[in-house]
Amino acid sequence: MDMNEKPKVEEKVEEQKPQEVPEVEAPKLPDTKEGKLVAEVLEKAPYAEGNVRRERRVEFKVPADRIKEFLELASEKFEMLIQISVVDWLKEGEFELVYQLWSVSESVHAFVRTRIPRENAKMPTVMDIWPVAETYEREAHEFFGIIFEGNPRLGPFILEPREYEKHPLRKDFNMLGYVKTIYGEDFDRYDESKTNYVI
Repeated sequence: MDMNEKPKVEEKVEEQKPQEVPEVEAPKLPDTKEGKLVAEVLEKAPYAEGNVRRERRVEFKVPADRIKEFLELASEKFEMLIQISVVDWLKEGEFELVYQLWSVSESVHAFVRTRIPRENAKMPTVMDIWPVAETYEREAHEFFGIIFEGNPRLGPFILEPREYEKHPLRKDFNMLGYVKTIYGEDFDRYDESKTNYVI
């Protein structure tokens, strides 16, 4: 051994322990008829999230690709579809569809939320579950441009033909510009003080 050579020191390599990922606990459901109803639905649809908002009011969040499956399941407890409303999340580039359901047997109102991209927005029709969906889907199609695949009556519904396919409830629709184009300056309106421009 060379006297100038330094003795080798074995490097200790510490084993790296995998990082522990904290488990996210699902929100606890109250011991009420609403809590039991949500738990019963989630047991059959573990892909969804659900909670109780307050007495007689519950909500679910469901991935868009499983919404039809979920609504078929939910219809066992929520016999009525009372509305399909749309929220335009312009910055996120998404539409949120809210299926409002009513349970006649339990007297509970449910909001079932799902999100889809704004571009080429499509959803399956739920007319086969609740025939009344035809009306709500036509309305959402006309005002937001969402296509409900399987609904045979998507077309001009409430709006004038010249307004159809302009989807005037989208947040990026220029309502003032459209009104001025169609009705001209004669349609200008001011508030009662005649100082503040209204439209």
